[in-house]
Amino acid sequence: MFRKFTTVFAFLILFAGTNTAFAFEEINTGYFNDLALHGFDSAGYHTSGKAMEGTGDLVFNWKGAEWRFANKESRDLFAANPEKYSPQYGGYCSNQMSLGNLADVDPGVWLIHKEKLYFFGHQAGKDRWLRTGVDARIQDAEKNWKKYLAQKN
Repeated sequence: MFRKFTTVFAFLILFAGTNTAFAFEEINTGYFNDLALHGFDSAGYHTSGKAMEGTGDLVFNWKGAEWRFANKESRDLFAANPEKYSPQYGGYCSNQMSLGNLADVDPGVWLIHKEKLYFFGHQAGKDRWLRTGVDARIQDAEKNWKKYLAQKN
């Protein structure tokens, strides 16, 4: 009985201690660093139409996160207009945001719609958006994103 109680108590302490790890931050970064988009070049999706890993030599700090870039041109574009080149919903999964949830992304699953960059955790989420209407899902995600931002302030 004591062993079972100790195990349950330890689990509850562990769970309570990790609660802050899931606290909302405006920019989705790693648990142990402040790296946005897993280090991928946010402006590069717009300019090259592909996912490109950034380098630690070409960075720009914005909204408490380190943004990395594959080349100087991408960094300079982002620095001049981060709102244009940063992903929607702080780089959280757009599909999950449309459902009211926070989730990490796969930098290889993305969509540019009306000049805005959206990321997804899985291809299935992107497919859902395409199948059910991107504009409708954006409306859902926007409502939920505003709720998250309001909780932060």
